Amino acid sequence: MTIRVGVIGTGNIGTSHARDLATRVAGSTVTVLYDFDAARSGALAAEIGAIAVPTYEELITSDLVDAVLIASPDQFHAEQALACLAAGKPTLCEKPLAPVEADAKAVLDAEVALGRRLIMMGFMRRFDPGYLELKGQFGPDGIGDPLIVRNSHRNEIAPYGLDSALSLTNAAIHEIDINRWLVDDEYEWVQVLTGRSGPLTPAGEHDPLFVLMQTTSGTIIEIEMFVQSQLGYEVTCHVTGGLGVSEMGDGSFVTTARARHRGHGLPAQWLGRFQEAYRLQLQGWITALATDEPMPGASVWDGYVGTIVANRAGQALRSGERVPITLPPRPALYA
Repeated sequence: MTIRVGVIGTGNIGTSHARDLATRVAGSTVTVLYDFDAARSGALAAEIGAIAVPTYEELITSDLVDAVLIASPDQFHAEQALACLAAGKPTLCEKPLAPVEADAKAVLDAEVALGRRLIMMGFMRRFDPGYLELKGQFGPDGIGDPLIVRNSHRNEIAPYGLDSALSLTNAAIHEIDINRWLVDDEYEWVQVLTGRSGPLTPAGEHDPLFVLMQTTSGTIIEIEMFVQSQLGYEVTCHVTGGLGVSEMGDGSFVTTARARHRGHGLPAQWLGRFQEAYRLQLQGWITALATDEPMPGASVWDGYVGTIVANRAGQALRSGERVPITLPPRPALYA
């Protein structure tokens, strides 16, 4: 069985997803594309043997589309996800579910009312071999229970311009999700610290940000978020457990020592680090659809929680105070 996918959004990540689904993922093909830049979607359609359509509604309702991948700008995710639910089309939605909490809640409510899970969230780090290996180190035969988790997330340059709030809802939301998954716990409070900013930071914005959180069981989570580091793209995660320590550096890179030099190169963007995680995520999604199995990875509930926490972090950024995090009851659909 071949799953015919329609892709909404053909920017960097949408184009990467479309090419993977067309050539590197077993059991899928890409049939329809939409982008507000018709020339861009048309060029990609010609490359991979798809067609481009003038509206996302036409893509979602097309008889040529079995499932939809949403890779449009963040602010459009919720309305397009709602349209996919209304059409009964299985969907992989890139993060975030929505930057605004009310919009994310609307998608959650719609899927709960539908009574079945159609949407998988694009938190690809849950599929990354480095994070999977790190999580496997926990427990009595490894480093014990996680006590402190230190994360760094550095971009070479802000791809959409530097906006401190966007640094939380678009970038740090990856750490918000993956740390929930790593320690299998919810957050109790969040605080965002600002200090001296890097040289490319516009007036009135803050970069880097330091996000500090604590989970309900007391695990401390730290995130250094630096979106214009000029270093390259780098993601690390260091876990102090009760019995030892584990560290995930840029696991896809080789450190070389030669002539009194030790180091490794860094990619310019996230695809250089997480290309395989994205492919594994897509393969897991397509395989689940083809076999009628539950979708792996993050759910709409996870997406909703991510938006709540990112918005509380935004409040903490504005106030300079620690902000409590209270979640609503988890619907039975996501038990």
